[in-house]
Order: sequence, then C-alpha cells, then structure tokens
Amino acid sequence: MTHPPSLRALALHFALASALILGFATLPSAAAQKAPQAVKPVAPNVARARELIDAGKAVQALPLLDQTLAATPSDAQALLLRSTARFQTGDLEGGRKDLERSLALDPRQRQAWLNRGALDLAEKRYDRAFEAFQEGEKLDPAAPDNDINLGAVLLLKSDLQGASARFRRYLSAQPNSAEAHYLVASNYALAGYAALAVETLRRAVEIDERTRLRARNDPNFSTLDENRAYLDLLATDSYQIPPGAYAVRRTYPLPYSEDGRLLQAVVLAMRAAGEKMEPTFESGRGWTILWGDLRIKVSGPPDQPGTVEISAPVERMSAADWKRRTEKLLVAIGGESEKIQKTLPQKRPAKP
Repeated sequence: MTHPPSLRALALHFALASALILGFATLPSAAAQKAPQAVKPVAPNVARARELIDAGKAVQALPLLDQTLAATPSDAQALLLRSTARFQTGDLEGGRKDLERSLALDPRQRQAWLNRGALDLAEKRYDRAFEAFQEGEKLDPAAPDNDINLGAVLLLKSDLQGASARFRRYLSAQPNSAEAHYLVASNYALAGYAALAVETLRRAVEIDERTRLRARNDPNFSTLDENRAYLDLLATDSYQIPPGAYAVRRTYPLPYSEDGRLLQAVVLAMRAAGEKMEPTFESGRGWTILWGDLRIKVSGPPDQPGTVEISAPVERMSAADWKRRTEKLLVAIGGESEKIQKTLPQKRPAKP
C-alpha cells in the first residue's frame, strides 16, 4: 500500500509560489469580496485558530475549530481552516473532506482552490490541478502566483511552451525579484530543463547572490548536480561592487587555503571587533563570502598571500561609521593573522 506524499514535501517539490497547503487559509480574495454575497464576520474561535495555524500550532487549533463547526457546520471559513490544520497534522483524508465541503459551501475562497490544486498535484491529477488553479485565477486575475502555479502544472503536463509563456509573464511583472526567478528556475530544474533552469537561476544570483547558496542546499536542484554550467555558476563569485558603494581591500601574508586559516583569522577578528556575522557563509573555488552589515570576501590562490575584500552599500551606514568600523576590523584581522602564523611550522631555508 502506498501513501500520499506529505504536504510539506509536496510544497517543496513543486516549488509553487503561493503557500498552498502549508500557508494558512486566508479570507476570500479581494475579487471574491466584491461578489454580491456579504462576507460573514470571523468568529473569535476561528480568528484564534487562524493565529495558531499560522504559528505552526495546528494541534491546538483543531479543538477550537471543532467547537465552531459543532455549532455552525456550514461555516466555510472554519472548514477551510480545519482542513489546513488537518493537513499539517498528517490527516490528509480528513483535510480533503473538509476542503471539499468548504468549497461546496463557498466556491469563492481562492485559497481553497489553491489547496485543492496542490492535493491534485500530489496525486498526479494534473488536469484537475490545472482546473483548480484556473478557478483561483478567476477569483483574483491579478494575483502574481497565478502564472507560477499554472506554469508549474503545464510543465508537469509536458507543455513547455505554455509553461514558459506563463513564467515569462510572471517574471515580467517582477523583473528584479530574485525570489521570482528562483521559483521559476526551481520548476525548470525539477522538470529536467537544465539549460532553462541555469539561465533563470543565473539571473536570480545577479539580483541577489544569496540565492546561489540557497540553490546549493535545495534538493529541487539536485537534478543538476552533474551539469557543468550549473556547477560553474555555483563555483563563481560574479558579484560586482556597485559604483559608489563603500569598499576596501587588503592583502595578508597568511594564504587563503583549504585549511581555512585566513578565514579563521577573519572570523575571530569580526568577533573581536563586534561586527555582526550571519551563521551561514558560502565558499567556491578559492573564495569564501561572509555576510553581516558588511560583505566580506576572503580569497586567493593556494600558498600565496590572501586577500580580504570588505564592502557595504552607502545607505547602510555613514562614511564616518564605515571608516571607523573597517579600520578596526582590518587591524584585528592583521593581529589574528599574525597569531595564527606564529603557530605554523616555519620553513627551513634551503641548504646551499
């Protein structure tokens, strides 16, 4: 007996832009609210249940929704919320029943159609999924997730031309969104269109270099693990410091190498200088990037002096703060580098 995939895995696998099952059920969309029927006020229990579901506490939300539905079995919003709570707790059958009943009572609920579409995708019922997302599009034609969701289904239906048209429209509406490009690239990667995936991911990285690190850790891109263009994209730091941004560069005797000694010196110096440092960093061929208020790149060829490049947007701090902080940090890096050098075995001079 096979079991349906978890909805968390589903949302990850198809890289749909909307929250779908995992997103908490919303009130009817703006388009739906303009319909002739009046929107009923939200009961206190339903409002509280919504908060709990949004906080990932679906188990606590279920008794509140059960109580509401015992008193008013035809409350479509409560049914939609309970379906979401049931999905999150693994009760797929109960969640589907609540979802179908909620839609039967009030088909104006856009989130319900999105959730229905995600369920159909899990069962590989692509035609039904497409119809569900189309219903969502009718309720809010301007919603940007229409194109990414419908494009994803078309891709799974092997309609590359139709999917690409949807994706182009999605990206044209937000050409400078790294997240939008990343989602499209993820869909292409999952469907096996490597060249399109890399091309779109490259644009996401141009907008926000951190999407490169995100792709490294995203199983959606595992299909590209042997693709040369993809591997080159991950290995290359293509970031260009914007004109007018703060920037400074220093070379230190300690080399950048696989043992990470220069990187260690930089990390210790950042702590000593009180500089913020995010817990994640990224490494490629001969470089490592650390992020905080400052972008710090540590690089260099093996067995040669290493380079530390520090930059930041001008709007992040005043020129005086930049000067004070970088001078303090550079001195600290020099000090930590010297300490580490003293612990290294000294090379003996060659015999004459």
